Amino acid sequence: MSQRNPREVLNHLIETCRDGEHGFAHAAELVSDPALKRLFADCAGRRAHAAADLLPHAQRFGGSEATQGTAAASMHRRWMGMRSNVSGHDDRVILAEAQRGDAVTLAAFAEALQGVLPASVRDLVERQLTEMRETHDELGRTLTEAK
Repeated sequence: MSQRNPREVLNHLIETCRDGEHGFAHAAELVSDPALKRLFADCAGRRAHAAADLLPHAQRFGGSEATQGTAAASMHRRWMGMRSNVSGHDDRVILAEAQRGDAVTLAAFAEALQGVLPASVRDLVERQLTEMRETHDELGRTLTEAK
């Protein structure tokens, strides 16, 4: 991770959570299955909550609020929309893309734990990573069941 201080690491995690929030919300708009819509909306809410929990810690380290997400995630959302159109709006395609995008979040959180976070924030990030892995696994189970 190129970030060298806790503020930068936390801001990156917040951006990643916001990317996930926007991505899951977009996925909810693209699928037709009501259960998937609820799952994606719930996942979006979880990512928003994670970002909100991290924000005061980033600010405590002298940082301002992180941006609303990254350009790469915006491109992924557009890609998800194109894949939906090409696949004939197959919900499984959107589910697979959402899980693929979610893997980026898992990697960012795992990498952050290898860095400079103080113990108080490390505990929060570890808990959030555990919850995110559970969500990622749930997406995987849902995808397997949908095939």
